[in-house]
Amino acid sequence: MIILIIRNLSFIRSNEHHLIKCTKLIDIVTSLLVDLLDPEVTYNCLDVVTNLGKHIVLSELQCGRELSDTLFSLI
Repeated sequence: MIILIIRNLSFIRSNEHHLIKCTKLIDIVTSLLVDLLDPEVTYNCLDVVTNLGKHIVLSELQCGRELSDTLFSLI
């Protein structure tokens, strides 16, 4: 449920700056996306990463390499 709220907030352009500043949030969202535990959670995390992707630097993430591998596997 919380990831759905984050997803909805990420669709609003004025929220981007505030969401991307929270590095722990970005790490959690990317970790959930990499884990692929639940299709709905994965889909919501994918939306968040899509909306905030222009601000995400893979080398600054704890799971940057895994994120890029996961994104390619989802194609």
